[in-house]
Amino acid sequence: MRRRWPLAVAAAAAVAVAGCGSQDGGDGDVTLRFVYWGNDDRAQATNEAIALFEERHPNIRVESSFSSFENHFQKLSTEVAGGNAPDIVQMDYRYLREYADRGVLLDLASGEAGENLATEDIPDELLASGQLDGQLFGIPMAQNTQVLIYDSELWEDAGVTPEDGWTWDDFHAAALAISEGSDAEPSVFGTSDFGGAEDWFEVWLRQQGKELFTDDGQIGYDGEDLAEFWELAAEFRESGAATPPEISTGMDGSIATSPMGKNRSASEFGYDSGFTSYEQTLGRPMGLAPFPSSGDELGQYAKPSMLASVAANTDHPAEAALFVDFMINDVDAGLIQGTTRGMPVNAEVREAVGGELEGAELAVFTFEEEIADQLATAPPPPPPGEGAVKRDFQRVNDDVAFGRLTVEEGVERFLTDAKRQLGG
Repeated sequence: MRRRWPLAVAAAAAVAVAGCGSQDGGDGDVTLRFVYWGNDDRAQATNEAIALFEERHPNIRVESSFSSFENHFQKLSTEVAGGNAPDIVQMDYRYLREYADRGVLLDLASGEAGENLATEDIPDELLASGQLDGQLFGIPMAQNTQVLIYDSELWEDAGVTPEDGWTWDDFHAAALAISEGSDAEPSVFGTSDFGGAEDWFEVWLRQQGKELFTDDGQIGYDGEDLAEFWELAAEFRESGAATPPEISTGMDGSIATSPMGKNRSASEFGYDSGFTSYEQTLGRPMGLAPFPSSGDELGQYAKPSMLASVAANTDHPAEAALFVDFMINDVDAGLIQGTTRGMPVNAEVREAVGGELEGAELAVFTFEEEIADQLATAPPPPPPGEGAVKRDFQRVNDDVAFGRLTVEEGVERFLTDAKRQLGG
């Protein structure tokens, strides 16, 4: 019997925040710079946590700033090249190996950093996501997983509900019913085009028993796999179940640039750590559902939603590690942050946070608890060059969606460039 997934409670829209940075702390002896990607609710929670940290450590001041995912790594690349890396970086595991191999990141398990950073309460399978060649270059700040976020009212009005164990055919039929039944102006499509995100391709690929990359850092799938995925995405677009390219193009990982953020889609794939922001931004109830799958494997995995890394050339490794430890292992900091970065990785913090949650955050917590036994272990950090490969994946999908390339031509171009980027 299929189980309906709980709907989240509506949340009020967030008040826009122009920038992020600690306003407390006074004239500390040490100043740390912390940069991260996120949105307004994450920024507000981060500011509050920083204020508490500075209150407890009056000799340390933390200056922070945030941007969209794409802008975050563009700025980071520029700053690293200029020798001006921030002390503490919110790192994505897809970029971890790239920066670690360049000697940019500090080994957090040794020296002054290791003395100030506790890891014993972080699950080994999550901690492994920040380890490379016996060194610890990133600490998981939270856990999340891939998910379908959907507009509860629009799906209910269409008489369709995502269910545990549903297939891609089920998903297509439901999304099409929403598109065809939309009387909004402009029209709302059942789901956002998913063909341009390598992340969602990875879930689909794992459903087929394959991985994005081999153990030696090369492409772990063939052209037929990618062609099948892009043909699936094209089927959704061409039938009207998914958004057309003129609506989908330009997505950068932020809600503002997504079709749902533009009120043109009733669902889209994402990470559950962003669920609260969807409710706050759109101001109406949202629901969470697992990925559809046409086989025995769900394909989703317990992913570090982000990691905290420290610059190898920081002047303050001990203080930087102390701040990272506070953000991850301190219960009070955890209660302030809630699920704005995902589910806490520290067991004690997670239990405390779970007991205080309500509304959208409780929905995320409940979803992860219910789906936990279906989540696989995260793959190792991708090889250097993956950042460029991920950007090319979206760019080539745009060319296919707009008809500038056939699926076959797109696959050939993407794989040729990807293998070059990865040195294969």
